[in-house]
Amino acid sequence: MRYLNSLVAVAAIGMTLQAQAQDVSVKTDDLGKGVYALTTNMAGNVGAVIGDDGVFIIDTQMANLAPLIDAAIKTLSEGGDVDLVLNTHLHGDHVLGNQYFAEKGAVVMAHPNVRPGLISPKTSLLTGRTPDVLSGAMLPTVSVNEGDAITMNGVTAKLYHTPNAHTDGDIFVYFEEANVIHAGDLLFNGWFPYIDLDNGGTVDGYIAGMQRIVDLSDDETVIIAGHGPLAKKGDLEASIAMLKAGKAEVQKRVDKGMTLAEVQKAEPLAAYHEDWNWRFITTERMVWTFYRDITGKAE
Repeated sequence: MRYLNSLVAVAAIGMTLQAQAQDVSVKTDDLGKGVYALTTNMAGNVGAVIGDDGVFIIDTQMANLAPLIDAAIKTLSEGGDVDLVLNTHLHGDHVLGNQYFAEKGAVVMAHPNVRPGLISPKTSLLTGRTPDVLSGAMLPTVSVNEGDAITMNGVTAKLYHTPNAHTDGDIFVYFEEANVIHAGDLLFNGWFPYIDLDNGGTVDGYIAGMQRIVDLSDDETVIIAGHGPLAKKGDLEASIAMLKAGKAEVQKRVDKGMTLAEVQKAEPLAAYHEDWNWRFITTERMVWTFYRDITGKAE
C-alpha cells in the first residue's frame, strides 16, 4: 500500500533527487479524450494532453526522470515533443524536469508565486533543509492564474488557484471534456499530506483547496493525485474529514495549554496512524504541522 519510498520524501520538499533512471519505469493510464496520467512512484504524478495540436503536460518530475517521461510521451504521441508545461507548485519533484523540456522548446508556466520561490528558496523548518537555488531554463517563464484556460486537442484545461493551501502558489487543473482533474499536491491519496507552512501553506487553506476539487467533481471524475494512485471524489472527502478531525484533536490540547512535546505524547492522531502514516509525513510530523499551524510555534 505504501509504495512511496524515501526518495519521494526528499523530493516532496524540493530537494534535488539523484534517481537511478535505469531502475524506474513509467506507468501510463489512458483517461480518455487524449488525457493521460504518467507515474513513476518516485516523484509527483504527471498529467498529459496529447493529440494533433501538440503535447501539454502537468509537472515534470525530476531531472533524471524527465527523459523517461519524455520517452513515454513520445510513445503515446508517435514521436511528438512537449509544447507546454504547467508546474502545479514549486517543489522539486514537480519542477526539476523543467530544463529538460524547456531546452527542447517547451514553454513552462506556473502561478506567479512559483518563480520567486524557486529563485529564493526557503528553509523547511520541518526538515531543516533548504532547496537548491534554481535559475535559467529551470524557471517558468509564463505566469498563469485562477480563471485562465488552455485548449489543446479539443480539451479545455481550466486552471484554479488555491491560496495558502499546500503552498502559496498551487494550481490544479480541470480537463473539462475528459472529466479529469490534476490535483497537484492538494491530494496525497491515502497519506497524511505535506502542508508546506514555510512556503505559505496552511491547514485550512489545504482543506479549502481540496473542497474546491470536490465541488467540481462528480462520482465519475478521475483525479490525478500529486502522490499516490488515481483517485475519486470520495478519496478527497476522506482526506478532508481526517484533516478536520485531526486538527480538532490537536486544537483541544493546545486550548489546554499543552506544549508540543505534551501534545505529541498525548498521541492525538493515534486513530489515524495505521491508515495515514507514511515515511515522509509520519503521524508525529502531522501532529507537528497541526500544532505549528494553530500556534505559529515550531517547538
